[in-house]
Amino acid sequence: MRLIIRLICASLLLAGSCVHALEYYTVIDEPINVRTGPGTQNKAIAQAHKNEQVLLIKKEGDWANIFFMHPDGRKIEGWMHADFIKPDAAVRQENTPVTAHASYAHMECQENAEKEVIATCLLDIDISIAGPQDAEAVSVLCESEMLYNVKDGEALPVQESGNIRTPLKHGEGAARMQLVIFPSAKQPVSSVTVVDYRCVGHPV
Repeated sequence: MRLIIRLICASLLLAGSCVHALEYYTVIDEPINVRTGPGTQNKAIAQAHKNEQVLLIKKEGDWANIFFMHPDGRKIEGWMHADFIKPDAAVRQENTPVTAHASYAHMECQENAEKEVIATCLLDIDISIAGPQDAEAVSVLCESEMLYNVKDGEALPVQESGNIRTPLKHGEGAARMQLVIFPSAKQPVSSVTVVDYRCVGHPV
């Protein structure tokens, strides 16, 4: 598709029409009328649909002169309102998923005053995060699989989790999540073992 558009744009350049050569945009709504001129008073000659790629030729006020290959094979050059298109790179960036990678975890536990059972544990998880360039913050959920080793020798599987909101800068960020755990709240626990941990990111 881009090769075809480049060839058409080359001919437009020769004709003096292609002001912004090879500036690709994506349609962000549907269906959008493509008209013979800038303004709703002009005749609609085709419709463009969401996620369709168009080539921007020039802008006039709030209207954009565009070219695209219609699904029926027609080569369409016309006008549509500029609010319904975005630069191709910006649309791709908006669709960038949020990822959170738990790179390191460290846990320290404290016994109770009588030094008989584990009273509290602090689990620190270091996280590296990536997301869209224009995102100011993301939400991160971390989960940890643990074993509570009780006094009689039994190992109880337990899952602990926490959620934080953390800022991003230029699509990147880092954070530390601290999970506070009270292993012996219901029964005496002699030690705690971290089996696994993971984090996932979500847009906010």
